[in-house]
Amino acid sequence: MSRSLGIPVKLLHEAAGHVVIVELKSGELYRGSMIECEDNWNCQLENITFTAKDEEVS
Repeated sequence: MSRSLGIPVKLLHEAAGHVVIVELKSGELYRGSMIECEDNWNCQLENITFTAKDEEVS
């Protein structure tokens, strides 16, 4: 049985090399350049800006 990727996963892979914003369930935001991603949605970013739930940027 072959396993095909869904459209959301394909779009995630297309984002590699672009600046993205990742929002966690906790409300925290990570903005940076996506180096690579995996089919299980693990993503590696560089040049990160972190924004906490209280909007404090670091």
